[in-house]
Amino acid sequence: MALHKDKFEYMCHRHNRQNALSELPFVSELYQHSVSHDKSLTPVSQLRDLGVLVSNDLSWSPHIRAIANKARQKAAWVFSVFQTRSPVIMLTLYKSMVRSLLEYCCPLWHPSKISDIQELESVQKAFAARISGMRDFHSPYSALIP
Repeated sequence: MALHKDKFEYMCHRHNRQNALSELPFVSELYQHSVSHDKSLTPVSQLRDLGVLVSNDLSWSPHIRAIANKARQKAAWVFSVFQTRSPVIMLTLYKSMVRSLLEYCCPLWHPSKISDIQELESVQKAFAARISGMRDFHSPYSALIP
């Protein structure tokens, strides 16, 4: 069976990147899988599977950065389209349009690094700061988290 090169990617996971010399026969950069006589697959460092970005070191930081940026763009769109800043309406829009992006498949990539958690919370804080009536809270994004 022939594989279509443009539709397939492969990734090799290594447990210990620091000690790659001990894994020399299995170093992923040395291997290329032949698809046909003139085409081959080379390993990639990141790939997207069902909307989740997976990296070869099994770090979720690239995925978290990507979804935080996408959520910031969606939040900017919400603020540009809807002129009201009513807390009820804006929180409904946040929960349905922005938070859904942040929470997609979160049991899989649950953040453990403090920097990743702060990246996600920064989206919530920025959204809450732009809603009228929520600027005076000690924790401006507390109403956004159930």
